[in-house]
Formats: sequence, C-alpha cells, structure tokens
Amino acid sequence: MSIHMPETTSITTRRDETAETLVGRTRQIDQVVHAIAADPDLAVTITGPRGTGRTAVLRAIRERMGAATPTYWVAGDRALASLPLGALAPLLAELDIDPASEGVLVGLHRALGGGAVVFVDDAHLLDEASVGVVAQLVRSGDVSVVTSTVEEAGPHSHPAGPAGGTTAPAVRPAGAAGPATHPAEGLHLRLAPLDDADQRLVVSNLLGASPHPHTVEEIVRLADGSTRILVALAEAVRDAPLPPDAHGSLTDRLALSRAIIDALPVDPFAAPEPVLDLLSLLAVCGPLPLELAGEPGASSRSAADAEQLGLVRSYEEEGRRWVALAHPMLEPVVLMDVSPLRRYDYCAAGADMLSGSPAHRVRHTLLRLRAGIPVDPRELDLLARGELRAQRYGTALTLGEHAVLQSDGDAALRASGQAIRAQAASQIGRIAEATEWFADAWATASEAAEEGAQGPSQEFFARLAQAEGNHLAFRLLQPATAVRRVEEILTRIHDARWRAFVDPDLVKWRLMAGEGLPESVDELPVLQSVESPGDLNLLIMTAMIQTTGGSLEAARTATVRGLREAERFADVLPNARDLLTLSDVLARAFGGDVAGARTQAREELAAADAANPSARGMWEFVLAIVELHAGCPARGWKLIVDARRDLLWRDIAGLLPTAEAVHAALAARTGRFAVARRWLDRHPADTIADPKAALYAQLARAWVTAAAGRPGFAVRALATVVSEAVDRGQLYLGALCAYEGVRIEPVVGASVMLPHLTRAQHAFPTQLAHVRVVLARGDTLPVAKDLADAGLLGPAIDAARWCAETTKDRALQSEATRLADAWTVRTGVAITPRRTDTQPRMTPLTDREWQLASGAASLRTSAELAAEYGISVRTVDNHLARIYRKLGIASRRELAAELGALSAENPYSNVREGAERGSRKYS
Repeated sequence: MSIHMPETTSITTRRDETAETLVGRTRQIDQVVHAIAADPDLAVTITGPRGTGRTAVLRAIRERMGAATPTYWVAGDRALASLPLGALAPLLAELDIDPASEGVLVGLHRALGGGAVVFVDDAHLLDEASVGVVAQLVRSGDVSVVTSTVEEAGPHSHPAGPAGGTTAPAVRPAGAAGPATHPAEGLHLRLAPLDDADQRLVVSNLLGASPHPHTVEEIVRLADGSTRILVALAEAVRDAPLPPDAHGSLTDRLALSRAIIDALPVDPFAAPEPVLDLLSLLAVCGPLPLELAGEPGASSRSAADAEQLGLVRSYEEEGRRWVALAHPMLEPVVLMDVSPLRRYDYCAAGADMLSGSPAHRVRHTLLRLRAGIPVDPRELDLLARGELRAQRYGTALTLGEHAVLQSDGDAALRASGQAIRAQAASQIGRIAEATEWFADAWATASEAAEEGAQGPSQEFFARLAQAEGNHLAFRLLQPATAVRRVEEILTRIHDARWRAFVDPDLVKWRLMAGEGLPESVDELPVLQSVESPGDLNLLIMTAMIQTTGGSLEAARTATVRGLREAERFADVLPNARDLLTLSDVLARAFGGDVAGARTQAREELAAADAANPSARGMWEFVLAIVELHAGCPARGWKLIVDARRDLLWRDIAGLLPTAEAVHAALAARTGRFAVARRWLDRHPADTIADPKAALYAQLARAWVTAAAGRPGFAVRALATVVSEAVDRGQLYLGALCAYEGVRIEPVVGASVMLPHLTRAQHAFPTQLAHVRVVLARGDTLPVAKDLADAGLLGPAIDAARWCAETTKDRALQSEATRLADAWTVRTGVAITPRRTDTQPRMTPLTDREWQLASGAASLRTSAELAAEYGISVRTVDNHLARIYRKLGIASRRELAAELGALSAENPYSNVREGAERGSRKYS
C-alpha cells in the first residue's frame, strides 16, 4: 500500500510562535537573559521532551537580547545530518566565510568577535562536523552559545540534570549514542511540558473570543503535551471557526496543516508498507487485539516493527495483547490517505477482530454500523442506555440515532432512541436539540398510545418525565414549567411505584419554583424523619434554602439528618450526599470558618473522581467562590475555568448559570476585562433569571466599571442588585458581594453596603467590624489582622493596603505594608511594586478634576472656574459630568455632600473647607 499526501488536503504555513505560546516560560527566559548579561561567554543548554516549545523559547530569548547584541541562528536538520557542516552552511554564508581558504573556526572567531550570542536549535540533529565546531565555540569562551536539544529515552537522549544546575550536556551529532565528548560548564534548563491549565490558557489566548469548552479540550487532548501541535491546532481553528455547539472529533472539521504533520514524533509516511497497512487499520478501527493461536487480530510482525519505530504501543487486556496508535494525532494524519470506500472494509475487518471481546461490545457495534452490517435495534437501544448511564454521551447519541433509524414501525423503540438522544444532548449543552428531541419522544409515545399499538411502558414515561423535568429546571431554568409538564404526564402513569419514582424530583422542582414554601424562610420545617426519597429531597432543598437565606443552624440540622439517610436512597438519589455536603460546606463558610470550608471542599473534590465524578464541577465551583471572596482570585480563576467545563457535562445542582457569571466576575477581578465584557455583552441584566447569577454578573460589571475609573457608580449599582438578591432569599451571598463593594472602594462601599452586612452580622462579624472602622476613619490594621486570622487573606491584604495608603504614621505604614506583603506571599501571588497616588484612593479623580470638584463644592459657577483655570465653560461642564459619573452622583447639588461625607484629603487646601461650606448650604 502506498501512502501519499492527498491533493484535497489544505497545507498552510505555521506562523512563528508569539507570546501566547510562552505561557509558563517567562521565568526561564528571564533567567537565561540575565545570566548571559552577567557572563557574556556563558554556555546554556535547554532540554525538554519533544513538543515542549524549545524553539519558541530560543526565539523569545533572542528577541529579548535586543539590537545591541549580535545574535546568530543555527538549526539542526535531519535531512542535512549526513552532510559535513550542513547545519552551519547558512551561518557561514551569512558571515561570508570560506572554509577552504581560512578554515571554519578561524573564520567564525574573526566574524563573531566578542559579545555575540549563537543560538543552536535542535542540536541533536547536527552533523558530526557541526557538533565539533559548536563545541569549540563553547570552549573558546569568546561567545555565548545557547543550545536546545530534545530529552527523551533512546539514541538521541541527553542526561537531564536539575534545572539551574552547573553542568550542561554538550551537543552531539544525529544518531550518536553514548556520553557527550565535549562537556561544557554552564547553565542547564529543563522545560517541562505545560500542564493542562496552561495549555488551555494558550489555546484561549490564540483563539481570542471565548472558545467552546469542548473545542479547547479536544485541542489539548490531540496535542498530547506538544506545544507545537497545540499552537498549530489552535491556529487552524482560529482560521476556520467551528460552530458554537460543535462536538465530536475536531479533526473531522479541519484541514490538517503541514505544521501539524511535521510536529509528529515520527513521520508515518516514511514507514514500510506493512506498517502503513497496520496504521491505517488502527486509524479507522482504534485499538485491536494481536493475532493469537488462530484468533483473528492485527499482524504481530507489523505491530512489532511499528512499535520499534515509535508509531504504536502495545498493552495487555482481557488475556490478549492489544496494539494502539502511539499518538492521538496519528489517527487523523493517516486517515487523510484512506478513502471512504476503503474505510468500510477496515470497519468490517475490525469488527471481526473484536468478536468475543466483552469489554468492546459498544465499539464492535459501532464498527459494524459504520461498515453497513445490520444490528438489532433493540441491542442498540440497550447499549445506548448503558453509555448514557456511564456518561459517554457521544456514543450514546450515535447509538440512539441508529436505534431511531432502524426502529421501523416499533414506536416504543423509536421513542426510546429519541429520549436517549435528548438526554445526552441536554448533558453536553446542546440545549435546542435536546428540547426538540424531548418533544419528538413525547409525540411518538402519544401517537403510539392513540393508535392502540404496543407503546412505551410506564417505566419509560416515568424516566422520560424525570429527564425532561431536569432539563427544564436546570438547563432552561424553568422549574415552574417542569412542574406543570410533569403533573400532566403523571396522569398517564397509573403504577404507584413509578409515580413514587418521579415524586422526589417533583418536590425539588416545586421548591425551586417557590411553590409550597412558607411566607418566611424561618418557618421552613426541618423533617424529623425520612421515610421516602421525596422526604430526603425535601431535606436537601430545606438545607440549601436555609443555607442561602435562613438559619445556618437549621441548615446544619437538616444536613446532619439528611446525611444519616442518604445511603438508604442512593439508588434513587445518587447525588444526595454531595448536595447535602455542599450545604454543610457553605454553612461553614458563611459561619466564619472559611479555612475549614476550604479544606473540606478540597477533600470532597479529591474524592469526587472515585466517589462521584458528577460532583467535580460543583466542588470546583465552591472553591472558586471561596477564593474569590476570601483568598486568591488567580487560584479562583483556574478553578472556575475547570468548573465551567465539568458543569457543562454534568450539573447536579443547577449551578451552571451562576458559574458562568462567577467566571465573568473572576475574569474582571483578575484583570481579564475583555473576557468579562464579552460575557456581559452577551448576557444583559434583564435576561438573567437566577438571582445568584444576577448577583455575580453585577459584581463583574462593578469591577469592570471601577477599572474604568467609576468606582462610586460601580458600588451603587452593585448595591441595588444586592438588595434584590437578598429579597429573593440570597442573604449570605448578597452580604459577601456587598463586602466586595467595600473592597472596590472602601469609603463609598462602607457607606452604601452597611445595611446589608448588618442584616448578616451573625455570619460576618469581622467584615462588619471592617466597615464600621472605615466609616469611623479609624485604623484598619487590627481588623486586617482579624481577617487574616479568620482565613480571609484577600480582604486582609486590602485592609492592610488601605491602612498603609491612608495613614500618616510612618511606623504604622511600614507595619501595614510588611503584613500585606507577607499575606500576599501566603496566597501564592508575587509582590508587585505599588504606585502611590497623588490623591486619595477613595475617589479616582485626576488633579484637575480635584481642583474643579473642590471649586464646584465651594458653590463657584462654571464661568468662574473657567476664568480661573483658563479653560472654556464647556470644558468645565464636561469635567464635572465626568466627576459625577466617577462618584456615582447625578448633579452638582450632590457633589458637596459627597465630598463632605468622604472627608477627602487632597493636595488642594480649599477642598475640605469648600466641601463643608457646600454641605452646610445644601443641608
């Protein structure tokens, strides 16, 4: 079989890596640049596994050298490895050196001189003569030499030392084995592969607008740790955008670029023909068993040859030896050369090889379907339900679709397939399709019942009612609609057992819709005994409602009673324990034990993978909330990014809308204002129904507005939404967000948010004390220490910084700065120099605006101010309008009172006097 590049493949040229690809590499780049500046004849070796971005780091170092430092580039090339001085030929031509007349080393020493830097990329691919020349340059001590080489097991490997060590391995020729022959003293840096969070950040930076989480995850999965492939795939998606709800294989929708193919660890097109046949079979069918004692399977000899080349890997499973492709990108690359007609044959062959493998029933069935081999639709339905329970939604969709297509006149089977597709689509965020398929499933079931045919069972109606109710309540945020819909469906269910199956969810949706609640949350009963799943659901909802807006003690009581009974109904309510524990963690956080709540949430997140993977997103969300309000927003950002992805696939508590808003708030809090603005533009305030989501959406707007220079307006707008959220039962989250208003602007925030923190003073006494100290113009350092002792390091840092910036006591200022820096280090954030403003931090007015505001507060007209400062009346009015927006007021009449209330100190002596005089006049 011959392999060639198909003519239909689009080949593009990959651009050079930019700053977006250097995430996590800044420290190493700075280290090399500073080391070369201190030692102009330093030898630096940068190693790392394939795909870690060594070339990008070298280019970044070269750019940092600046125009004042002469730099030269040498690149190893496997095609030139057999030619003496082949790698150095471009450099010799650039320097106009004739090796025959003056010799290579003499010419290089003459042309390079002192202070030059030579960069040698892919040093493991240099020919032997070039290796000797580079080694001589290193030993001469006249120039700095920075080399990059791959670090991997095998003939091209280098011994890896600790980062920052003193011994650097020297370069060696391509194919050479054994220790280096020219050791060099210098700096050795090892680049580790980027972790998942950094890889996602690289992809997001390259794609610009917020990409679909599935797209990001697919790119990271296909890159398999290779920065080069990661960048190439992200650029391919950027140049050919995918639909917002694109799912399935990313490579099915993209033309593979030459950059991706060249970045593969091994070129599959250079393999022998038997190996290529095996690669094509594996690319179409996936992992296959090897032939054994007459059992059908892939060729053992071809597999051994392919494994020696690094193209496949083998492993033991089910008592057989199996073989699979060694890199996920090999599949789409090899598939480019396999025609669609040939793939049907491969699918049939793969299905035959998988016969008798119980663990591969689903894949065996999918291969048969792709090969056009008939499959019993009832078997498809059974397998699809199993995939749905295992949360493998992609295969559930495929199997459900085939069950619908092959159901013929069996209405029950067709309705079952439609229901499976609807549930899977709902779980992966394809909301519109899920809603349509739920309607189709009900229409099919109703039609069968009206015609008197063998229709769906009572169990089918109950399970479909539960699935659609959860879709309406949690995905569309319409619990009242879910209640009405399921009450209609219950008229068709006459079996008491299946009516009881739906009742617990019906109780939950009624409580979510506000039905059946007493006038006061304090009157919400805590059940003394749990006799049914419905009782347990009522306890779960009671605990959550009491946690958010009622009595924390009642919430703890409901949680304890619910946890005692959760195991009894684990088969009906598998997420009951996690939901009750969520209430317990939030109650601890709201009760002041932030450190304990954080520790418990981390333990639950660590245990979620084994105990209940569905709860991962929920615990990541809780930890992000804790970090936003009490710790390090940077950690919160990473957590909420992961939480959004996990909640998109499985949301057991209806947290996805709030998580989206928290993501925007953390984006604004960490300076990612473009991300926050994009989300806010797509979600106007009047379109957000969930009070928790509305609260955090407004918090995001507040941080964005404050960054634009209008903190007073931001705090007052936030106070309005906080008041609405508290009225809708979000007392404690409302108080936390009210305290964020104090962190945005201490004096205005304390004035406006005091009533909300007073209502929750039993839960947040330290925060309330902070507000009262700010209003009393007192020393905030003692309360900052109390906040730190309570585990609230974020607010403690803000309070200490405020004290350092406002006090005139140099000793107090020094202590406050020292403590703030120490707490900053404890949060894991680097300390950055802080600029002292020329005017107080409480209002963001420029010097000229301070002058005009103080004059206006002294009841001077715009004409008088214009004459004094030599500007036009219109300019004065424009300045005043800008001042009103920044302070969050509407007119000059409010200006004097505002400045008087703030007791603002600024460089201009007439401010306090004018403010007091204006305040007396308008009072």
